[in-house]
Amino acid sequence: MHNYELLYYYYKDAKEYLGDPEDYIGKIKDDALSQYNIPWDYYDLYYMYSQMNDPFTQYVDPFHSSSLLISLNSSEEKMDAGFEWEKQGTSNKYFITNVVKNSPADKAGLKVGDQITAIEGIEPTSEYIFNKLSTGVKDETITYTVLRDSQALTIPITLGPYYTSTVELTYKDSIPIIKILEFTAHTSNNSGTYGEFTNYLRETEKYKSTIIDLRDNGGGDGDQCFSMSQLLLSRGDSTVGVISTKPDTIREKQAYDTTFRINNFDGFAKDRYYVFLVNNQSASCSEIFVQSVVMNKKYPVVGTTTYGKGIGQATFITPSYSLAIITGMKVVDKNFKSYHKYGIVPDFIISDEEQALNKAVQLAKEMSYARTAGYGTTNTGHFAKVATEPDTVPGFYYLPEEYRKKF
Repeated sequence: MHNYELLYYYYKDAKEYLGDPEDYIGKIKDDALSQYNIPWDYYDLYYMYSQMNDPFTQYVDPFHSSSLLISLNSSEEKMDAGFEWEKQGTSNKYFITNVVKNSPADKAGLKVGDQITAIEGIEPTSEYIFNKLSTGVKDETITYTVLRDSQALTIPITLGPYYTSTVELTYKDSIPIIKILEFTAHTSNNSGTYGEFTNYLRETEKYKSTIIDLRDNGGGDGDQCFSMSQLLLSRGDSTVGVISTKPDTIREKQAYDTTFRINNFDGFAKDRYYVFLVNNQSASCSEIFVQSVVMNKKYPVVGTTTYGKGIGQATFITPSYSLAIITGMKVVDKNFKSYHKYGIVPDFIISDEEQALNKAVQLAKEMSYARTAGYGTTNTGHFAKVATEPDTVPGFYYLPEEYRKKF
């Protein structure tokens, strides 16, 4: 009954779609889910969750829940040295272009700009040889010889697992471009995507304008995106609101709570001019981030209409250590209007990515355009059951308290 009660109290459309407990017993054939390695005694629970009217409400049995929880809460984990490099022209000169924070390379002292002259004492005479010499297994040590400021250094790097970065910083025509790949609590930075974003904002403090690129960012941890948007807002500004379900156990019915995060401080990056880049795969947390800022600051948005996911999920760990992921939240703006199913419309609709970037750079240089567009008027069609097959956007969610960080 525990899972039934979770849906009863938290699923936003429980009145319309949740039947009686006995409606979900014995509906799946004994071997129907065996190809997914799902134990037969969890079939009824999978069936019950599948009957809810949105593709994001799901049940995950305890044999599969651990890996999903890790993926929800973390960026990709890799097992190598943790740096990127490029070959200069036609010469055999290899330079470090990026070192992932807290990766083995970072801990060993490798730096951007270092020229790698030898790996395990062997000069890499081709990209194939470079990659071959750099490949190893966990706890294996690979020794790099680098040239830094005309000085030769020997740097041993012990390979091991690390979390990848979720934020990237580049420049175009002297305009910083901060690209956010996802919103998650555990990344190369100990404070997650929020920490990475904060560092790049501070690194670019001298600039008067910045482009924030959220294209192809499908969402993530709600705490992260809300906290990140507040860095760009002034004291008294509010983020978008969340109407969430909650249990009224005294009356044994579903109740609702509406929360707006109001800044009680000035975000340290509030005085900069921003331009947002979005596309039709900018969803959920990305949309929360954009709308929280532009409804207060009127900064321009460039690209194509966003995905239109204005709902969120609460993730519960059940007594059996299963995961119950339940849609019980809806995003609204200050006027209690929502972009759900319709998306956020850019001020400049440009589908070509390079042209959209060029327009964003132009706007960032001019620093004068004020947003006039609003929400879409055509249903995106992403949320009907028939549309679930191509839909892989995870959206925003709140993890259990013990897995969440506060900012």
